[in-house]
Amino acid sequence: MSENLFPTKSRTAEMVETTRDEERHVSTVRFDFEKHEFVTSPTGKMPAVRGANAWAEWCVKALCTERYTYLIYDHSYGSELDKMIGKSYPHDVAEVEIQRIVTECLMTHPLTKSVSDFLFDWINDGVMFTCNVRNMLGDGMIIARKVMR
Repeated sequence: MSENLFPTKSRTAEMVETTRDEERHVSTVRFDFEKHEFVTSPTGKMPAVRGANAWAEWCVKALCTERYTYLIYDHSYGSELDKMIGKSYPHDVAEVEIQRIVTECLMTHPLTKSVSDFLFDWINDGVMFTCNVRNMLGDGMIIARKVMR
């Protein structure tokens, strides 16, 4: 038998090492979420975002992109939060659905470790939610978004 039945290295440690190597090579282009366009310098170049910042940028972009709408993205990219517009779910049902959609969206990225600590603030025309997102390296961020009803 060539495989070791009692490995000395845990699978989690192996995943973190692989993730750290992958993170060094992860990059994306900076996006201005208020203007809904990519950031460009005065010379027309697009600055790159690398590492954990690229992961964070990806998370925000994925939540802001309607799933199944743009042919450039595969079917696992994006969220379905906008489909909740016009629905009159009871608050507890809407909160569970938002948690499911956001978690499903963000966990498709290989660096994402967890999505947790959802908080909801119901307002007249919708709900504002926040959640904590952590990556495999222990970096975290709080994401906030408003979902209209």
